Amino acid sequence: MINIGTNAIITLISHVIFIWLSFNLLQVVDWKKIYNKTNPKMLQLLVAFIAIALGYTVSSFFMSIFSLSQNIALLFK
Repeated sequence: MINIGTNAIITLISHVIFIWLSFNLLQVVDWKKIYNKTNPKMLQLLVAFIAIALGYTVSSFFMSIFSLSQNIALLFK
């Protein structure tokens, strides 16, 4: 039961870190060239949603690789 809780905390922290990283990386893009609307709040919301989707996807990928490497290690015990 402790292992499940630890895994949940690691997954949550990983998601938050990768969402934060992707949000910071998306700040480099000049979105005003792509999005020519007059409402900047909608542009900020769009960037936040893209950051959440990208961060979650990258975090899930790394958590999957981590889980698979643990399972492969069990083969050799």
